[in-house]
Amino acid sequence: MVTVSLLALLAAGCEPAAPALSAVHGQVSYNGILLHTGIIVFTPDPLRGTVGPSAHGEIQADGSYILYTGDQCGAAEGWHRVTIIALESAPFVNQNGQRPVPRSLLPDKYRDPELSGLVCEIKAGQDNRIDFNLE
Repeated sequence: MVTVSLLALLAAGCEPAAPALSAVHGQVSYNGILLHTGIIVFTPDPLRGTVGPSAHGEIQADGSYILYTGDQCGAAEGWHRVTIIALESAPFVNQNGQRPVPRSLLPDKYRDPELSGLVCEIKAGQDNRIDFNLE
């Protein structure tokens, strides 16, 4: 019985600890106009020493976002590459009875963390307000 309890304690100690999360929020605009829809994703940058899960947020009608990692508010501390996807809303069916493909409101480069050029650092114990003014 003692051996089973000891093994359970050791196994529990071997699980990797969840990364510390810090609150992150901000606004996103394109050519000086606030976006009114979209998704923003922060991907930890292992080349700068940050590991952990990605964080995401829904861009609201006022251009604001709040990041979540899973169902918890916040993102892992450290450096992240950022991607943003924003599609125009389209009717479900057009005049010809077909579903149109939604048009992107942003250049395609912002969908790819390698091409977006968007990086940021999330810091512990600070107001991580991170605004993006895209062109």
